[in-house]
Amino acid sequence: MKKISTISLLLSLLFHTLSAQETKRYKTNETTATITIDGKLQEKSWEAVQWAGDFIQTQPNKGEKPTYATQFKILFDQHYLFVAIRAFDAQPDSIVMEEKPRDFFAGDYVEINIDSDFDKKDAFSFTITAAGIRGDEYIQTSNNWLNDWSPDWTAKTTRDEQGWIAELKIPLSALAVYTKQTQWGLQVNRRIARLDENSSWTKVTDDAQWVASFGLLQGITGIPVAKRFLPTDKIDAKLLQNDFSGLHRSLQSSYPSLYRYRSESFINHHYQQTLEALTQPITLLDFYKIVASYLSKIGDGHMKVKLPAYFASTYNADLKRLPFQLKTTTHGVFVTENYSADTLLNDAQLVSINGQAIQKILHDIAELIPADGHNLTGKYHQMAADFDFYYSLVDGLEESTQIDFILKGQQKVISANIPLLTTTALEQIKATRGTPQRGKPFDYKLKNNIGVMTLRTFNYPKAFQKFVDESFQQLVTSKIDKLILDLRGNGGGEEVNAIYLYTYLTTKPFKYYDRYEVNVAPHKKVEQASTLVSYETLNFFASIVSLDSAGRRIITDLAPLKGNLLDPTTWQQPKVENNFTGKVVVLIDGGSFSATSEICAIMKRDKRATFVGTETGGTFDGNTSGIYDHVTLPHSKLQVKIPLIKYVSALGTTEYWYGRGIMPDYPIIDQALHQSSDKDRVMDFAIMYLQEAGQASR
Repeated sequence: MKKISTISLLLSLLFHTLSAQETKRYKTNETTATITIDGKLQEKSWEAVQWAGDFIQTQPNKGEKPTYATQFKILFDQHYLFVAIRAFDAQPDSIVMEEKPRDFFAGDYVEINIDSDFDKKDAFSFTITAAGIRGDEYIQTSNNWLNDWSPDWTAKTTRDEQGWIAELKIPLSALAVYTKQTQWGLQVNRRIARLDENSSWTKVTDDAQWVASFGLLQGITGIPVAKRFLPTDKIDAKLLQNDFSGLHRSLQSSYPSLYRYRSESFINHHYQQTLEALTQPITLLDFYKIVASYLSKIGDGHMKVKLPAYFASTYNADLKRLPFQLKTTTHGVFVTENYSADTLLNDAQLVSINGQAIQKILHDIAELIPADGHNLTGKYHQMAADFDFYYSLVDGLEESTQIDFILKGQQKVISANIPLLTTTALEQIKATRGTPQRGKPFDYKLKNNIGVMTLRTFNYPKAFQKFVDESFQQLVTSKIDKLILDLRGNGGGEEVNAIYLYTYLTTKPFKYYDRYEVNVAPHKKVEQASTLVSYETLNFFASIVSLDSAGRRIITDLAPLKGNLLDPTTWQQPKVENNFTGKVVVLIDGGSFSATSEICAIMKRDKRATFVGTETGGTFDGNTSGIYDHVTLPHSKLQVKIPLIKYVSALGTTEYWYGRGIMPDYPIIDQALHQSSDKDRVMDFAIMYLQEAGQASR
């Protein structure tokens, strides 16, 4: 009997375990009635579906019952998904409601995750805070949450004696419903900020399997499948005019640097001319080129346009590519890695492709690439990253391509018919041969009794500052009085790191920024209908800006952005311990951008370093970055990344070329032009310069 009882107990425990792990399901219904998104849930349509709840803590006490209950309902029609979430709270006055920009995820919030193609890997996330601030992310392979996706959706919140309510209206078009699924993956989450407590509808045992752990959303039937454009499909001209004019109006009303490097008449004339030419249906790629060309005229390297993810994935997979890794400069295009069978092409210089002069090709591609001000080195640096894609837009690649080369060490032009490769075939060759690895993000070594500090990024504050501390300690204790800072290819990062570096290189207090500008009037309420840019972010700016004596809209209340923006009135203090007073040479190129060009400008202002190489990709006077909005154009679905804070560097009376980068004191042509990839002429010159300077000082 004892044995039977034990078996019964085990079977009972197994049954309860399996029951607890059973996939949760929610059954939704279609509605034909109008639902007003006001956070009140007063429509009778909501009575047609049941509340679901029974959430589980994911933090801090994983697996336990949450402090307060959360419930939700879901409806749909032929165009939208409607979500109601009731977040109970016994202390409604303690609910944390913070006014922040979109995607800051501050205070209490609720969130719905939808896996609309039910692949159990990728999903769409929609968050609304108790203060009514939206956030959205694309969940890629379960644990990679990308916030460079901001679809147009609506949400409202209200607070009452039971807690708070969120009501969401999500366009089905935002869910990329390209195939008819009988069920979707579903997760609903909640955060209670004051308790640091998170909970979810379904149990999550492993964050790496986040999407796979979703419950099921059932009952969505008969909805239309979204349109996917093929490369040959043409889009109605009126729809594209609507997209283009909406983008221009949004930049006029929300973007602070539209006329920073070009006149208002120039930008508006180009816009009007382009709009008037949009009279015939064109392909998505042709419209992409129109938008890219328009944005490139503005002169902002932080502003980007992207093809819809589905289109870009297919297009790049099908794209035939040259079997080379290329380096593009203002002097030409060079083979740095040769994946073809012809070893003679190692380090070759391209003269023409299919009879088109390479300089003409570079000019046409440059028209599609954004860069700061009137800079070209930044454009050429970006070209090399995906030359095949850009070239396919301006001329196109076929099964094989006729290319004229100048071979390494020769002074004559040869012609070769180069078979092209698919992306997959090229990646397989790279894997077989071994792709050259980019160096460590930070590195310090001695060369010829000269300290060489290589910084590939200004990100990772903790690791960066530890590296800088240790490097300057080595410099000083080793009595090294000459330093090379290699900032080539450093695309920027966090300005706190750039400032931290400079505190070791100066003996005087210094100012870094002069001001931050935005394009929102103080205390002016922005309605979403007036712009494609997120109203939450613009209204947040309106609450923290004031007009200065010149009438500029300046961020003056920095407290809500503490940790994101430095106080420009603060004088940064130099380090005392291990401060370096020796000679400094900085290596720069078109990849030196954003925070990198900012710190270079400060060093140039203070005459603290000698610069060697080519013009930086970032401009001398600052940039526009910080907080971004990712706008999706409604018809083409092109995505435009719009930076919203204009950073103006504290340059005083320093003279510089407006709209240009930091110019080198010693311009050194890229090594590829001299057909010797095994030598670094920029570094060699810097070492020689410092050695000669040391001899002259004796």
